[in-house]
Amino acid sequence: MPKRIVKLEAGYNCRDLGGYVSQDGRTVRWGRLYRSGSLSHLTKADQAELARRKIVVDCDLRSRHEQDNFPDKLWPGAKLVDAHFYSESGDEEEEAEAAWEKYSGKLPKLSYLAMVYQQNLVAPRTGLVMRKIFKEMLTLEDDEALIYHCSMGKDRTGMVSVIVLMALGLEDREILRDYLLSREYSREYSRDWDEADENDRLGQQIAKMNQTQVSQTAFYGITETIRQTWGGFDRYFASLGFGQGDLDRLRDKFLE
Repeated sequence: MPKRIVKLEAGYNCRDLGGYVSQDGRTVRWGRLYRSGSLSHLTKADQAELARRKIVVDCDLRSRHEQDNFPDKLWPGAKLVDAHFYSESGDEEEEAEAAWEKYSGKLPKLSYLAMVYQQNLVAPRTGLVMRKIFKEMLTLEDDEALIYHCSMGKDRTGMVSVIVLMALGLEDREILRDYLLSREYSREYSRDWDEADENDRLGQQIAKMNQTQVSQTAFYGITETIRQTWGGFDRYFASLGFGQGDLDRLRDKFLE
């Protein structure tokens, strides 16, 4: 745990994804993939720490409102990638609603949080974001790292982490260990970390999710939606426009 937690003076729920074991016995490399809450309030010391870790890609999963009103404080050498996770524009929202109408009847009825995950996983916007993140991962140099984050580092970040760790071939119980670690940060919850605009529908949903505890049921809303909608992770990965060679290369790059 001390190695996993990245202690920042003005950061929240920042963690290294290293050390988890894949089904083939390999281990996720330390210092290559990070997940986090907001990076909008970083101190100079925080920025220096992220630069020291050679994190060169910052994938911001937050809404455009969050990004505009609470921009990330970038550090030397970092590239910002807009990876807003929820459907926002008219076209994106219409596509998301059509996808949910198509797939919702085939998915298990779980908790509120799981349902929100399910809705977002089948939305075309999410596929575009995951393709963008995987492309960034595949182009990283061997001594470079990537971070992705939302405001609390719990739900949008949690969904991306589950998908990334599925790509690396981890079993559910190992992925669940990482997902449930966000419970530890619920005790530190502060409105200071909630950057949602509660004057619109999306902001209200984000605010409600921020205050909803992660659970095993919500976790299975991610994994089972991928399996039941696409027939398994390999097919999901292929739907993003990647081949088996890309998946093998991804695992060789981030596993040891």
